[in-house]
Amino acid sequence: MFLPKNILSGCIAIAMTGLIATGCGQPAETAYQKQVPVPAAKWAYNFQPEFTFDIPDTTSNYKVFLIFRYGAAFEFSNIWIRSWTRQPGDSVYTESKRIETVLLAADGTRLGNNIGGVYEYKVQLKPGQDYEPFTKAGTYSVKLEQIMRKNPLAGLLNVGLRIERYNTKQPIG
Repeated sequence: MFLPKNILSGCIAIAMTGLIATGCGQPAETAYQKQVPVPAAKWAYNFQPEFTFDIPDTTSNYKVFLIFRYGAAFEFSNIWIRSWTRQPGDSVYTESKRIETVLLAADGTRLGNNIGGVYEYKVQLKPGQDYEPFTKAGTYSVKLEQIMRKNPLAGLLNVGLRIERYNTKQPIG
């Protein structure tokens, strides 16, 4: 049995669209995002922004990002951060990881989106390397501490945390 050429072309187009759409997977959902202003745009050692969020479903996959907003006064090509995590049911923070984030490309170009001389850069962290995977459902808290040699660290305007959930099995609460 032969189909007319225009019907066959239409069937192929529909089949290809279906394959492309299912091959992309589900888009990520923002489970949490918060940015905290750095006092006077000078991040001192004693300023440790805290982020508290819920992880309701440990069977889903998560992407964790640090967000930095910085200006021309930031004089370094990178920043070192120490993260502290309090897991559900715990009363104390445990030191998680030391994380280096590069903010300047090798050619000297600042990384991130530039809006009027303010750069916003979002860097994805690696589970198991930069942070402990979320193995318990419940409320987590993360504190960030700058551990550069210079104190305070001028030019950082905001620091933030973003968590995206993908391949979800449950809707976000």
